[in-house]
Amino acid sequence: MSENTHPTEAETTTVSATDTPTQDAGNTTVQGRSVFLVETTASGIAVQTTFLTEQGQMLQMPAVFPNLDYALSQIDELRRLVSLHFAQAAQVGAQVIAAQAAQGAAAGSEPSAPTSA
Repeated sequence: MSENTHPTEAETTTVSATDTPTQDAGNTTVQGRSVFLVETTASGIAVQTTFLTEQGQMLQMPAVFPNLDYALSQIDELRRLVSLHFAQAAQVGAQVIAAQAAQGAAAGSEPSAPTSA
């Protein structure tokens, strides 16, 4: 996954999809569920689907939706999560801008050192 952020700066949220047995590369049945990984990165909000096994392993594979109603409910949940991440990113951005403005105002109010001629 390509992202322009340090891993500690990314926020991850998982949303469960369906408990589905699937086949891995070794033809072994794996139990688990599809999940969305939603991350806030420097370049935007990144969404990835993966498969979370019952043993806690993450396997690269697409989400599987057993029917239309379930698929649409998961899409609605993904929409909510993406909106939440953008709102959090905007809040952090506003806090950074306010902190920079406060630093600029403090630096501008400090008396300047006298210059010698």
